[in-house]
Parts: sequence; C-alpha cells; structure tokens
Amino acid sequence: MRRITLLVSALICFSVYTFAQVQEGDIKMLQQYYGTAKTTVVKDYMDLTPAEDSVFWKDYNTYETARLELGKRRIQLIDKYAINIMDLNAENAPDMVNEAIAIDMEFKKLQKQYFKKMSKTIGAVKAAQFFQFESYINNAINISIQESIPFVGDLQKYRKQK
Repeated sequence: MRRITLLVSALICFSVYTFAQVQEGDIKMLQQYYGTAKTTVVKDYMDLTPAEDSVFWKDYNTYETARLELGKRRIQLIDKYAINIMDLNAENAPDMVNEAIAIDMEFKKLQKQYFKKMSKTIGAVKAAQFFQFESYINNAINISIQESIPFVGDLQKYRKQK
C-alpha cells in the first residue's frame, strides 16, 4: 500500500505539471516515467503466480497502450481548459465537457473489456483485483486534477472581487 501512496503522490505532481501548455514530447516523457513506476507497483500488488505472470503482462501491456492514449487525450483536454479558462463560453464549453465524458466512457469500456479478457486468463478474482487497482489510481488522478485546477467561473469571480 505504501507504493500505491507513492505512485499517487507522483500522479499529483504530474497533474499539477499538466496545468500548463504541454507538448507531445512532454506527454510522452511523463507517461513513460509514470508507466515505469506503475508497472513496479502493479507487479507487487498483483502477487501473480508464475503461470498467471506469463499471461498477465501481455494483456497488461496491450491494456496500457490503449489507456495511455486516453491519458494523452485527458492531458490535452486539461491543457485546452487551462488555455481557455478565462474565455470559456457557450461554444467551447460543450466541446470540452463532451470530450471529458467520452474519455471517461472509453476508459470504463476499456476496463470492462480487459476485465473480461483477464478473467479468462488469470481468473475473475485476480482480474477484479486489477480492476480495483486501476479504478483506485484513476480516481486518485481525477481527484488530484480537480484539486489542481480552478472550477469553471472561479477565476472570473475572483477577478470581479478585486
């Protein structure tokens, strides 16, 4: 559990970093760093038998490739929000909300797909363990992002108070 806490702490730093204009190389570097740390935590957390280990990592790597693409989209959306925060309007707000919802739905769909797949290869209990871990990490990321960026309208209210 200590490693999970450390990973979540790293993610908080990661989410704070994302509240600035990011480039493709920045995203790749951050995801690579996070991916290495996450793999270590997953390995310890899952405590797989040798037979499970041989099939799990193939599924995990395929899952991570798809998840990283969703993560990239999330970072790009946060960047877009940061750039447009003072100019959020009826034209660009729905696009950002719809993209956030689409990312969340695709993540849940990905989890469901890999829970089903992993249930067949490593068993339903181990697949549920991985699903719970992924949900925990995703929720921690979402909370840290929410804590790192202002709510819609907050900056405008603050500006009016001055």
